[in-house]
Amino acid sequence: MRNRMQDKVVIVTGGSSGLGRATAELMIAEGARVVIVDIDSQKGNGVAAEIGAEFIRVDVGQRSEVDKLVDDVVTRFGSLDVMCNNAGAIAMVPLVDTTDAEFDRMVAVNLGGVFYGTRAAARVMTKQGHGVIVNTASNGGSSPSEGMAVYCGTKAAVVAMSKSSAIELAPKGVRVNTISPGTMLTGMVPDVEGIVDVLDKLQPVGYAAQPSEMAAGILYLASDDAAYVTGHDLVVDGGATAGRAAVGV
Repeated sequence: MRNRMQDKVVIVTGGSSGLGRATAELMIAEGARVVIVDIDSQKGNGVAAEIGAEFIRVDVGQRSEVDKLVDDVVTRFGSLDVMCNNAGAIAMVPLVDTTDAEFDRMVAVNLGGVFYGTRAAARVMTKQGHGVIVNTASNGGSSPSEGMAVYCGTKAAVVAMSKSSAIELAPKGVRVNTISPGTMLTGMVPDVEGIVDVLDKLQPVGYAAQPSEMAAGILYLASDDAAYVTGHDLVVDGGATAGRAAVGV
């Protein structure tokens, strides 16, 4: 490790599992002081103790909770260097069967949570004169899948909102980027026999990614290695959205 995040104060939402946990672990390995955020207190506290992070329970879909989170972190650590708005909600269901509750939750978490987190972090970072915001989108935002209309719609919105924010915040020393992961083996993968084999075959590189492979992209965007990168959507999907492979060749 290169200590690329030495003494940086980092918040990772959705940090108790999947990409969030992998990101928190990598940030810690690179020297960061990490606060993981999740709605599940029991799991969050357990993961924090295991990886050497701190835990704060927050429902990112609630504006007041996100504002308090950022205020509490800054009060405790004196600054906020990196905000990773990673928490997400998903429902793989046909459009006509999508319930209002499913719609409301995905919009609240996937879009609202990113907006609240970006805004709260920006208020602090613009005063500091520096900071990095990394928002988790999805390659489904640019290459949607059947049965995921609301999910893909929220992720497309995250990319556009982040780019607009990047333009606004760049003169104030704050970078904003998104990462758009492809298929990875997390708790969001359906518990269906043989699904991993199917997912592996859908990826041009031949396998579905581990969360740590996506976390490497977040680390890059958060680090000084990407000091001149803002308003960018980093797609990390093993070539899944690059195009279509030849058939029958």
